[in-house]
Amino acid sequence: MIARLGSGWQTITADLALILFLVTAQATVSEPALSGDLPPPQESEPAPTPTPTPHAVEGSGMAVFRPGPGLDLKKWLAETRTDDRQSVTAIVRFPADGRGAAMGRAERLMAALEEAGARPRLVIEPAQEAETLVVIGYEGAS
Repeated sequence: MIARLGSGWQTITADLALILFLVTAQATVSEPALSGDLPPPQESEPAPTPTPTPHAVEGSGMAVFRPGPGLDLKKWLAETRTDDRQSVTAIVRFPADGRGAAMGRAERLMAALEEAGARPRLVIEPAQEAETLVVIGYEGAS
């Protein structure tokens, strides 16, 4: 006959688990601060409101084209857009006094993209400076 000692491994494991639980629970309890323990809270300035993020930053664009002299949009589009699920988004940004010029740039860009065989989306938005982009990605219906 084998003599049995006071407890088995199951009891020791349960005790250790209980101790671990109690230590964790104690560490996560936040006790209210006593009035004399902490200095009074200082009034801080309100946090500035976040500025809206432009579309190109929000989306998960895989490729970005910035039209310029000597660059071939049609060739870039044929090499870059390899999947029919990829969307093409034309983004035209304009400063406060450049809305008319932005509309003209947008019209020319859309015509070039459609001529290249794409069905692009168009985003025209105000910005600090004029900018024109073509973004390819999976962020919307094509």
